[in-house]
Amino acid sequence: MWLYRLASRHLHWSASVLRKFFRFVPLPTLSVVALTLVSQFAKLLAFFLPLKVIILIGSTGIPHYFPDAWAAFDRDFLVVALSFTTLLFYLVHLLAERLLGATAAKGAAGVVERSRKLALFSNQDEVASQAYKKLAAGLATGVLTALLGVLFAILYPAFLAVMVAYVVGVSAVISLVTQKQPERRVKLQENAKNLIGLLSGGGFLLLFAFMVTDFLLWEGVSFMVAIISLLLSRQLLNRVESMIKDALWLHDKRLQINAIFFTGHRLETGPENPRHRKLWELLTLVDRPERLIPLLEHVSGTALTVDSTLTCRWRQSGLIDILVFDVELRVPGSEPQGFLLKVFDSRHKKAALNEAELLASATGRALPAPELRGVDQLERFDVHLLRFPAGMRVSRDAASNQLADRLVRCWQVVPGKNLVDRYRRSHPFLHQRFSSRMLERLAAVAADSTQRAQVDQLARRFDALLAELGKLPLVVINPGVPRELTFVTDSSELQLAHWGNWTLEPVGADFPLGMLREGRLQQVYAAAAEQRDDLKAVPIDRIRLCAQCSAFETFFNKQKYADALALLSTMLRCLQQLESPQGDVEVASQGRNGELDPASEVKDS
Repeated sequence: MWLYRLASRHLHWSASVLRKFFRFVPLPTLSVVALTLVSQFAKLLAFFLPLKVIILIGSTGIPHYFPDAWAAFDRDFLVVALSFTTLLFYLVHLLAERLLGATAAKGAAGVVERSRKLALFSNQDEVASQAYKKLAAGLATGVLTALLGVLFAILYPAFLAVMVAYVVGVSAVISLVTQKQPERRVKLQENAKNLIGLLSGGGFLLLFAFMVTDFLLWEGVSFMVAIISLLLSRQLLNRVESMIKDALWLHDKRLQINAIFFTGHRLETGPENPRHRKLWELLTLVDRPERLIPLLEHVSGTALTVDSTLTCRWRQSGLIDILVFDVELRVPGSEPQGFLLKVFDSRHKKAALNEAELLASATGRALPAPELRGVDQLERFDVHLLRFPAGMRVSRDAASNQLADRLVRCWQVVPGKNLVDRYRRSHPFLHQRFSSRMLERLAAVAADSTQRAQVDQLARRFDALLAELGKLPLVVINPGVPRELTFVTDSSELQLAHWGNWTLEPVGADFPLGMLREGRLQQVYAAAAEQRDDLKAVPIDRIRLCAQCSAFETFFNKQKYADALALLSTMLRCLQQLESPQGDVEVASQGRNGELDPASEVKDS
């Protein structure tokens, strides 16, 4: 069965890696195994001895099931001695864990050095150390399992039989249930860690139930053997659970570990994730469009007639792991209906939720976006169905014209109060992301006294800057829309078919510096203000300041500190214009006569 074959292959691979460890660094490897055993036994005793202390405190003398040699000692003396011993074993456990980490790092470094390879990836040392420690811990768990198995066979054979039967039975059932069900196998692998914890807890409860039944119906064992067996079984199940989780981690990192430790292996791309492969299998919708019938019926709320015909064509989306299809539905006696079907990979779950949230709102219906007809799931992938009339075509405008039109259409829409309130609870706006630490870092990298003076000047007026940004109305920003999903209708109306990365920002944020230098801010602002009254009273210098601050934040986050410093002069000039008594009058004049001198902006920026 597949589960046993998988376990066998993993054990064979682990043994080959461990042989490499013992050949290259035998002493550190043995030390790691020994320290793991010491740590686990010390931890076991540290949690076992307090139980004896509690039993002694609750007894009038020395219980008969305690060792006979303890009868020679006073009860209070035994309580104190066992308490100190408990502390001692816990300190031994902590010390062993500390030495274990250092020894594992040393052993992994020794193996990497002997392999004589260049660095393969950024966190190579961490992966090597973790792999070394987990494999050695797995070997120690195997030794611990064998020792405890012998101990159980001597003290409580029936208990051991139940434990082995549970492990074999559970693994056999899982293997049989998923043998011919690849979907279930994929789901099992995705939820393996949670399932292992559940099975470990269930195994302990089963052993506990067997022990109680054994005492009630049969002879059972001595009280002390029962306590020892229960504690040891819990410890063993915990170790096996940790070992299986480590095995899952090692399986995911297998190619990297091979490339690190084995001379003949190179770092290669791993096998395709089954979930990812499932996404690309949906390309068969082109040949089997009838698979979309339940989705269309769910969206429309009515069953399709037998005479209905459905066609599906793949469309290049320009986005990674987001599939887009043109879907056409023809129902006799009705006009053909066109849809755009978007299928989001699981790693784009957030983008799918964001797009559905926006387009389903009143704000989304006013934005330049196709109508969202329905949200559903197909093969457990999020699916959006957008209305796509026959006249829609990919925009052929120049990039700058297309961007200007996009900005105008978005700036014209007033975000709904409910949408703003929900966004505000989970996302900071531009002026809330600004902090004085930005200026502190820029002061440290400033190239000359002029730049340092500008940083100091902005630091003194930092509160005024934030206040100006906070006065701006909010607009919806939709970055990262590929050309392939930018459409125009027959009436040349812009339609954007991707809104997974939308944000709310003060008007002016994300306005391109290139267009700002070309003097196109006034054109976009004027066109948007014609449809939106709350923009008409906004000084254009405040919008220009927001655009500069947005670019400043982008440069700072990308650690392009020289470019961020170059923006300070224009930011300060905008602040000065806004703070001057005639600022609003001057701004209005600019609104009628044009932008500030573009040449000065190029020089400053």
